[in-house]
Amino acid sequence: MKNWTLAIAAGLGAAMFLGAAPALAAPSEVLDVGGVPLGVIVGPDGTAYVGDYGASGGISVIPHGTARPARTISTGGFTSGLALAPDGTLYVAERDNSTNQYDIGVIPAGASGVARRIPVSPGAHLITAGPDGSIFVPDPFGHTVSVIAPKGSAVDRTIAVGSGPVEIAVTKDGTAFVANQISGTVSVIPSGASTVLRTIQVSSAPGHTENPHGIVAGPDGTVYVTNISSDAVAVIKPDSDTVAYRIPVPGGPQEAAVGPDGSLYVSTVQDRVVSVIRPGATAVGSSIPTDRNPSHLAVAPDGTVIVTNPGNGTGNGSVSRYAPIPVGEGGAGNSASSAPTVLAAPRPAESGDGIAAPWNTATAIAGGLAILVIAGAGFTIAAGRRKKAA
Repeated sequence: MKNWTLAIAAGLGAAMFLGAAPALAAPSEVLDVGGVPLGVIVGPDGTAYVGDYGASGGISVIPHGTARPARTISTGGFTSGLALAPDGTLYVAERDNSTNQYDIGVIPAGASGVARRIPVSPGAHLITAGPDGSIFVPDPFGHTVSVIAPKGSAVDRTIAVGSGPVEIAVTKDGTAFVANQISGTVSVIPSGASTVLRTIQVSSAPGHTENPHGIVAGPDGTVYVTNISSDAVAVIKPDSDTVAYRIPVPGGPQEAAVGPDGSLYVSTVQDRVVSVIRPGATAVGSSIPTDRNPSHLAVAPDGTVIVTNPGNGTGNGSVSRYAPIPVGEGGAGNSASSAPTVLAAPRPAESGDGIAAPWNTATAIAGGLAILVIAGAGFTIAAGRRKKAA
């Protein structure tokens, strides 16, 4: 995509259209989180942290097995990405309402608010923590990745990568894999390095992008990359320079998460499901119906799946939690009827007062990446469908 303005405008239209679509019935427990839930991570004890991309910001802390937040952590507003370091320090990508400064907020374990802030470039950053506590921050406009050292107070180093880096996965040895959505590649950065070691073409042809977006690493070091416009997940084996194979995932695969058993979960915007792919499988095993536009997702240590849905950006988002699918279930060819056990009867999510930048035209153009992050799937899916129909 050469023209960011067109991408942003198209993304805005897609977000508004998808947000207006009727919700599908979802066999889930709807967590009591208002606002515009976007980023979600789960700690080793099963506690879920959900960021509010509304103007009020904040992070809801939901202990394992409960449906309501035990507390809310204050932030500067518009929280996008979340990362949890091994020592329990929580990092949040935010835009401070009072200063309009984009930064990474540092929240010590158990704290009720941001203790200090590290300035970064503008953008709705989807940040990632490495095994040593380093924080990786993609800059889609500058085509770089900034690295904050463990317990650091400033950006330690900035690394040039491909065009449009949006998400990063870090393996157990500290190697970072960066999904470059515009160039259709993945940049590989060794632990502690200041330059890219190699670049992997994940779209089907060089010089062409299929909009790689979500990226995660499995327990064995296998890396999975969602390609939104080609309806496929690229699989990269450890120490490989090429894609080993592709897993068809219809409906525009956008975000991904890996469970403790190595199962891959992929959210799709157009079909509004979470596809489940078992370790080593080459096809989707089962699908979980979700609420309207599913976004980010995380998997708890017990296999519970949590999915955020930002709604249409006016405080009507929701967060759903799904019981684990037994390992023996979800074979290839299964349909949405293979959905997990119902935890509780679904109910409407509480609405908040936050209004997110992606659903406001002026703010969206100024903020830029927020639309690519949240609604990027919409415009790339639409473009892909038109191309196929031509």
